[in-house]
Amino acid sequence: MAKWGEGDPRWIVEERADATNVNNWHWSEKNATPWSTNRLRELLNGLVAEDGPITVTIDEIKKIEGEATANNRKAKLIFLYEWVIEGNFTANISGTQDEYKGKFDIPNLSDENDADEVDVNSFITSNQHGVLANQVRQVLNKAFVKRIQETVGLYIRELKEEFSKGLILPTDKVKPQVVTKGKTTMVDKRQFQNTVVAEKDASTSGNEIFDVKEISIADSYKATPDRVFEAISEQNYVRSWTNNAINEWDFKENGKFSLFGGNVSGSFVKIEPNKEIITKWRLKKYPNDHHATIHFILKDNGSATDFTIQAKDVPVHLADETQTGLDRYYLTSIARTFGFSSRIC
Repeated sequence: MAKWGEGDPRWIVEERADATNVNNWHWSEKNATPWSTNRLRELLNGLVAEDGPITVTIDEIKKIEGEATANNRKAKLIFLYEWVIEGNFTANISGTQDEYKGKFDIPNLSDENDADEVDVNSFITSNQHGVLANQVRQVLNKAFVKRIQETVGLYIRELKEEFSKGLILPTDKVKPQVVTKGKTTMVDKRQFQNTVVAEKDASTSGNEIFDVKEISIADSYKATPDRVFEAISEQNYVRSWTNNAINEWDFKENGKFSLFGGNVSGSFVKIEPNKEIITKWRLKKYPNDHHATIHFILKDNGSATDFTIQAKDVPVHLADETQTGLDRYYLTSIARTFGFSSRIC
């Protein structure tokens, strides 16, 4: 029997003005199914996977069936989801009129699997015996699968970010939370502080403490550096590869920019024509006032232009989303819009 004053802390009532779910002990649940259905459709519809001259594009999402919930039990967050997804795709070959149509399905997108464990089954339904059918199948089995796994990984992260809000109710003694592979646990405050101090490259924004990292992506464009620079700097061209999603574009040092409905914003730090653009750049989801530093680097390799995007000080918890976005909405979109072709192997 516990001594007086040494009872189980879970039974100690911490003060809450509304007296609701004291100590976050009782089960609470949010229905994430409608949000998930819409978000999965947005992320997957139009998804592009490229490998050499072959480009695979998802034309239509035919079926999204399943459910998702976010739960709080004993001050722990539990996310449950299970989805079956089916759709159609088209594969095109650069420089030819060849086209291959097909179907795909994702049978096991669930909380029991990590994103890189999600299966993608695909098969060609037209031109099955075409000259490049086998090469298309190779792209479907590798690059296409990888792009879908990256995208459902983004969905999983967004699900946890969006539906963790409001599930853990504040008390007068809130403990920090540490998220580890699918679950959130409470940790001792001193342990948490020691962990933060020990982490390398820790940054602060307001009262938030988070880790940062550097990411880099690259492509080779079949164009001269001055042509690529023109495409990424002149407002009319930027309007084209952003699909007219340009809110502000003052292309000069210290000038500001805002793209994609304000989801991307920042300012130009350094401009070296045909060679480099350095920006202070942020996603809307970044911690308050935090900016990554992004270098857009052009290098003439004789037969093409090597285009590299280096991002520094990217919040670790948003690094994958940042990399996926830069690849999809910058690197790939610019190449497709201006016919700079796909990655040169």
